[in-house]
Amino acid sequence: MGQLKVIEWKMSYHKVPGLCSLVLQIIIFMLISATSLMAHNAGVLPHHFQKFIGLVQPEQIHIAFGDTSQDIVIMWATKKDSKFSVEFAGNPDNMQKIEADRAVLEKSSARAAKYLHRVYLAKLKPGEKYFYRLVAETGAASNMYGFKVPYNTPGKVHIFMILADMGLLSNSLKFLTYEAANGMYEALFHVGDIAYNLHRDEGSFGDQFLKHMEKSTAKVPYMTVPGDHERFLDYYHYRYRFSMPKSRWPMPVDQLWYSLDVGPVHFITLNTEVFYSVTDQQDKQMDWLHDDLQKANAKRSEHPWIIVLGHRPMYCSPTDFSDEADCVSDTTCAIRSKLEDLFYEEGVDLYISGHQHNYERSWPLYRGKAFQQGYKNPKAPVHIVNGAMGYQYIAETIVKAKSWSAFSSSDPRKELYGKLEVLNSSHLMWDVYDASNNEDIDSILLVQQRHGPFGKAGDDAYEQLVKLQQLHPAPFHWQPPAETSDSQPLFHAFYGLPSATRKLYLVSLCCTLLSLVICLLCIPRCRRKLCRNSKR
Repeated sequence: MGQLKVIEWKMSYHKVPGLCSLVLQIIIFMLISATSLMAHNAGVLPHHFQKFIGLVQPEQIHIAFGDTSQDIVIMWATKKDSKFSVEFAGNPDNMQKIEADRAVLEKSSARAAKYLHRVYLAKLKPGEKYFYRLVAETGAASNMYGFKVPYNTPGKVHIFMILADMGLLSNSLKFLTYEAANGMYEALFHVGDIAYNLHRDEGSFGDQFLKHMEKSTAKVPYMTVPGDHERFLDYYHYRYRFSMPKSRWPMPVDQLWYSLDVGPVHFITLNTEVFYSVTDQQDKQMDWLHDDLQKANAKRSEHPWIIVLGHRPMYCSPTDFSDEADCVSDTTCAIRSKLEDLFYEEGVDLYISGHQHNYERSWPLYRGKAFQQGYKNPKAPVHIVNGAMGYQYIAETIVKAKSWSAFSSSDPRKELYGKLEVLNSSHLMWDVYDASNNEDIDSILLVQQRHGPFGKAGDDAYEQLVKLQQLHPAPFHWQPPAETSDSQPLFHAFYGLPSATRKLYLVSLCCTLLSLVICLLCIPRCRRKLCRNSKR
């Protein structure tokens, strides 16, 4: 008999709180509806009315700077041809639409997503955050992505990630994508040897690599520089998969170099492969470089730092790898013979390269001689080689550091990336980290209070500098000014939202409170009914 009562009680329990169950269902429905409507209106979630199907799904989404740091290029790929557009805005309530250009990756691409799409966003507001999504002709839309346009006013700190020689085998690839997307960096520079290789296995390696990178490159400008592993078929995959500043798209083979101003920095990127291959491209790049450096020096008060990025180094110490690069030679180095005098006469502050699978930093260096052992008002360019993300392909251990070498690391267990932190017009920090645990491997403060040409090129350059009056060193107790936070109190942030979004928030809150009140009023009635049923 007792067992029968228990069964009857359980049956009545499922029948009695029907009202409570109904109220809970209403609450859940109202919360989901209000949240979905609010999120759709605010532009922070993807469209739910249509989704991408099969081969039209966008992949490998990456952004880059356009001709200026206030322009952004958005690129992606699909396995099936389809017309696309991009909806974007700083205010999600006021989205604009731009139709995408298309190109087809036809060579060595049988296993690649060969339909490439590109949109150019021009004249964006410095310091503003923008949102964008990809929309197909069917109406299907991607997730919402966001990026922030760099400030162009003095007093702001600018931080960049710089690495080279990274591919699918790099152990730290996953970590790097999350590190680059943490909101700290204004751009990620990849200085050659991308994916190892973009064209490999009929393009599938390039696809897989860019899919891995999408977590960061959909949010942070991914600025690329060609290396020797991009040379296949006249840089075909590189020219189609990327779009860099001051070039049409797909990029012409004789225009794979560019310059860009970001804050107080004038970046120059070079295709160093032309110094080892095609002479006419070499002459064209050198003519452009002479002109660009002269223009940069004319605007040195606005962009005092000149930093050059190229895949092959001018200087490197000998390694245990049998095929030594010509940067080891004291006399014959193709890239050094073309660039070193020009960099000295135009006052290039830093030259950052890869290619050698290790890390090395020089003292201020010219014509094989370290001009000083320090970085306070250096009298010559500083050279940095950071190809240490490529250890899984070839580990090149430095066997004997050259006299000009200030620091080197060739531990194959430590894949390294660089963080360039430009503090102001006269101070910058260069830090190198082990990508597996963020151990700080190398760090310098470079101080340059008098930007400009170092002097007249020649073997007697050092002797000429000795005769000049030495500059006063900058104090090392200097600290960068505290960055003002862009965050706001919740109350102010709420009133900063568009009016339509605020109304939806309030409606959602009212519906939730009303549902909770109804539920609380129903609980005593449900209890009484349960008690009566349990006594039967």
